Order: sequence, then structure tokens, then C-alpha cells
Amino acid sequence: MKQRQIAEVEKLLRTVYRKLRQEIHLIIGSEVSLNEFMVLKYLFLTGRAKASDLSKELKVSASHITSVTDSLVKKGLIMRQRSDQDRRIVEMVLTDSGRLLVQNLEEKKSAYFQSKFSHFSEQELSDFIRLFQKLNE
Repeated sequence: MKQRQIAEVEKLLRTVYRKLRQEIHLIIGSEVSLNEFMVLKYLFLTGRAKASDLSKELKVSASHITSVTDSLVKKGLIMRQRSDQDRRIVEMVLTDSGRLLVQNLEEKKSAYFQSKFSHFSEQELSDFIRLFQKLNE
């Protein structure tokens, strides 16, 4: 019995993950990729970051970060700045356009999750949070 339930959980997690990625991709739109959005969001939260910090935080290779940040620079959403403390260090920072884009996308994402969970009761949401926290241990 438990094995069958675990198999069902596995199947549902895969399905939900796939659907969530597709729907988030639709929210983000064609202006930026999901990977670009992750970099923008990290910079929005931290203010600035070195490529190595982005690579570690997002768990991707340094070459991937270089490719993503090159694209974001070309789009005018981030810029590279030399550190005031050590001119050898280059940090990524959001431009005003990048900051506005993140704010806009975060509002859309928040509305999406509000609509997804609006039909859950408070108890169901509490249970959902508790179970996901347990899964994340």
C-alpha cells in the first residue's frame, strides 16, 4: 500500500513541477528566460553579486552564468560594475529597467499563486506548508 502511495506522490510531483514550470514560463513571457529571471530575482533581492556568487546560489556552471549575464547586459536589464573595494572584482547589478521588470513579473507571479491557492482552506494551506517543509528536511 505505502509503495503505491509513494509512486503516486512521485507521479504527482513530476506532473505538478512540469505544469508549474510551464505556467511560470507563460507568466514570465518571452522577454526573458526562466534562467534569466532567476538571475534578475537574485540581484533584486541582494542588490549586487559576483558571477561566482550567482553560480553557487543558482547551482549552475560559471560558463552558464556568463552566457545568461551577457544576454541580460545586451537586453539592458543588468550591468557589470567594478567593486569599489577591489577593482579586480566585477559585480552584476540591476538597471532601472531590470528592477521594473522584476517588480512587474513578481506581481504577476504573486497573482498566479493567489489564484492557484485561493480555493484552499486555511487548514489545507497549513497542512500543505507543513508537508512541504517536512519534504524539504
